[in-house]
Amino acid sequence: MKRSIWASIGICCGTFATADTFPVTENAVFTFQGEEVVISRSALLDDPRLSALSAPAADCPAPCLAPMQAAPGVPTLGELDVIAFLSSDVEAGDGLLIDARMPDERSLGFIPASVNIPAVTMSDANPYRGDILQALGAREYQGILSFEEARRLVIFDHGPSAMDASAMIATLIEAGYPADKLGYYRGGMQVWAALGLTIAGAAQ
Repeated sequence: MKRSIWASIGICCGTFATADTFPVTENAVFTFQGEEVVISRSALLDDPRLSALSAPAADCPAPCLAPMQAAPGVPTLGELDVIAFLSSDVEAGDGLLIDARMPDERSLGFIPASVNIPAVTMSDANPYRGDILQALGAREYQGILSFEEARRLVIFDHGPSAMDASAMIATLIEAGYPADKLGYYRGGMQVWAALGLTIAGAAQ
């Protein structure tokens, strides 16, 4: 089993240290669901799609700026950290990169190898929330969920002008998910697209 990103990046002074170089080669290459995935900085989106990805979230009131830290004990990650997580935990089947946006937002494009679980599905009003948590690796014993075997998750959304990822992290922790198994990619699609990183599901 590959070393976890949490061990690979390390913790310094209470925060995650930043990865120094682009993983693997000039491009990051890993396998997800049996398919080779390549992430580079050569993604060229048409202007309307780039504008749509970089625009503020429509349903977030001004100034709508996401917090730098989603919750105590949950590290805020940069792009190299997300790529390292994909190349280690996700490839090994120990982690998932979660897109907390609604499916219509995801249709604009998404980070390769991410899976879509909208933040609203984590609400305690959702009768299927327990099923979703068990799909993430939680185990139920006599009506109580254990998260010992739960996967590590890194969660993102539209970007710094959206609150879906931070809201989802808050509800996961409320449900019992350990903070040390969660990561927050605050940059989201806005920063990912602005940096020209590979976007799946989008014409490039």
